[in-house]
Amino acid sequence: WGIPYEGFAVTALYKGLIGKEESSLNFIHIAFTNQLLATWEEDDRRFHLRAAVYSYPSIISTTGMVEAPAKPREYYFLKGQYQALGAYDAAAHLEEEFKGRFLTHDDPCMTEAAKGYVLQALANHLSGYPFCPKKICRLYNAHWQEEMLQAQMGKGSGLCKKHQELFSNLV
Repeated sequence: WGIPYEGFAVTALYKGLIGKEESSLNFIHIAFTNQLLATWEEDDRRFHLRAAVYSYPSIISTTGMVEAPAKPREYYFLKGQYQALGAYDAAAHLEEEFKGRFLTHDDPCMTEAAKGYVLQALANHLSGYPFCPKKICRLYNAHWQEEMLQAQMGKGSGLCKKHQELFSNLV
C-alpha cells in the first residue's frame, strides 16, 4: 500500500501550509490522507505504522486505519501457512473468511471508524492526550482491529463519562 512516511515529518510539512491567522490553539486542523504514516518507537527501536498522528496539525491515514491496527492472530497464522505452501490464491481468500473482524480499504464502516480518530484528535487538542484506557470509549487506543471496531461501533461503544464531559464543555 505504498511507502510509509514519517508521521511527525508530515505534520511539520502540513504545519507550514497553515496561514498565520489560523496558527494558534484557537484552531484545530485535521488532515486526512491515504498515505501510510509511521513513527519511530525507542522502546523496540523500529517504526510502527499509525492510523493517526496527533500533533499540530493532526493527520489521519485512511490506509493506516486498515493497515496499522493488527488483524486477528489467526489471520496471520493461516496466511503464513498458505504462503509457506505456495497457496497464494488461498491466502487471498482470508479477507472473506475474516470479514467483519477488520477494516478493508473499501469498507463501508471506514467513515464511522474515522469519526473516532477525529474525536481522538480533538481530545488531544483540548487536553493534550488523545486516548482513553476504557475499551468501550471511542478514544480507546486500539492496537488490534477487533478492539478498534468494538470501541468505534460495537455494542456499548461511545464516549466514557470523562470524555462526554470534555466534549460537552464545547457546546
